[in-house]
Amino acid sequence: MQDSTHTIVSSAKRFFSGTMLSRLTGMLRDMALAFAFGTQDSLAAFLTAFRLSHLLRRIFGEGALQTAFIPHFEELRKDDAGRACRFFCDLTASLAALLSTLIVLAMLILGGLLWQGNLSPGNREITFLTLVMMPSLLFICLYGMNASLLQCEKSYFTPSVAPVAFNGVWLVAIGCLAHLQATNAMPWLACAIIAACFGQWLITVPKTLAILRRYGLAEMRSKVNLYSADVRRLGKPLLLAVIGVGAAQINNALDTIFARYADAEGPAFLWYSIRVQQLPLALFGIAISGALLPPLSRAIKSQDLPKYRHFLEFALSRSIALMLPITLAFLVLGDSCINFIYGRGGFSDQSTLGTTQCLWAYGLGLIPMTLVLILAPAFYAQNNYHTPSTASVICMGVNVFLNALLVTVFGLGAASVALATSASAWINFFLLAIALRRDIGTFTSRILWINVGKVLAVSLIAALSVVALDSLVFQGNNAWLMLQGKTPAFAHHFLEQTLHLSVQALCFGTTLLAAAWLFKVHDLLHTLIPKSIQNLDF
Repeated sequence: MQDSTHTIVSSAKRFFSGTMLSRLTGMLRDMALAFAFGTQDSLAAFLTAFRLSHLLRRIFGEGALQTAFIPHFEELRKDDAGRACRFFCDLTASLAALLSTLIVLAMLILGGLLWQGNLSPGNREITFLTLVMMPSLLFICLYGMNASLLQCEKSYFTPSVAPVAFNGVWLVAIGCLAHLQATNAMPWLACAIIAACFGQWLITVPKTLAILRRYGLAEMRSKVNLYSADVRRLGKPLLLAVIGVGAAQINNALDTIFARYADAEGPAFLWYSIRVQQLPLALFGIAISGALLPPLSRAIKSQDLPKYRHFLEFALSRSIALMLPITLAFLVLGDSCINFIYGRGGFSDQSTLGTTQCLWAYGLGLIPMTLVLILAPAFYAQNNYHTPSTASVICMGVNVFLNALLVTVFGLGAASVALATSASAWINFFLLAIALRRDIGTFTSRILWINVGKVLAVSLIAALSVVALDSLVFQGNNAWLMLQGKTPAFAHHFLEQTLHLSVQALCFGTTLLAAAWLFKVHDLLHTLIPKSIQNLDF
């Protein structure tokens, strides 16, 4: 099928449907985690160890390797589909060998630290949990390789729904361990992570094998070459992509460390808040990004620059139309949302306060994070890995500087870590936008910016309607109290939590759609309303 905006949307929808299931189960997992263990120090140590053990995940799994693999695979497949699949088999074998070596080395180093290192109890706990979870890295990265192949074959549902298995195993483990103290439960939960990653990879195996059989898998088994010419050709783009994604991963790890320094429960605040912030990012941003890279790559290989620009502007337009209202919604609905999702069991009012503040700060970075997901593939499609890598390294430096300034100098809490992340995301976006405009000329039209202004206006109207609702119906605004440094008395009964969030969300959504219809904000209407309904009047 020929690439078009329709095929991009269709692919994104398949990605969206699978991701929706995985994110819903992920939300249930986090709700169970919050109910059972709240934001206790041992849970924060576990979440820190999870980040550290998966530090290479975005490099060899779902990030750098994937973005380097897809354009190279598409180039090979254009001439010889069998050769492209042989390249996939060789690369998978090479990846498994490399990761196995790195995992063994990491476990030896961590074991040495536990045996001979003079570690504090908290750092010892983090080190031990990291060691336990290290083998999970192999399976999560092999899943990323399978997902890359499936996306090239326009199979988006299977890789996007596979994390349901991961979340399912984690949920069962939480249920079995909830009666234990957090300190005793975390080592067993770390073991469950290995099984969860294995399950996620296993979901993608049948479809991957079916694709390979179609290209003659039986003949390829005896021809696996760990250092084939095609694998070696991937070296330079992969190295550049590794630098960029590695910088982002280092940022994530440092964020957790700075948050731990600011507050012993800080990593837990960041974890719970970023799960909410990443929900729209994963459902739409990653979906459109994953669906966009293969068509962009094919447009560049065909030297069709107008189509390349058209796809890019279309993705930017739809992304901004969705993420702008969500950003405003995070600011006015954030406390109610966090309290509804997590506010029960071991999750205290102070936990809700800390997590909401982090959500506000992360919410400010939602738009640039989404746009970076779209602009980065625009460079990868041109086999330009240098620009995104350079931008990521610069942003890593900015993020570290801001964290050091806000946490260690001014003594601010975990929310300042999230704020630094959002600020560096904006810088990343502007660096990529300037570089892309220099490379291909203007890729946005005047109409796009007019539409962005309209979306911003109606989103502000919707946000103000919620502020007014809080003052008139709920006799106050929790957000205002929290901005004053006070801890509101949050509702802990499920019906009260549901009523508060539902009324606010209904007010925001109804006002947003009514204003969008009144002012003919077509980008927003086309994004939020099914086409069959649009045809009635819009």
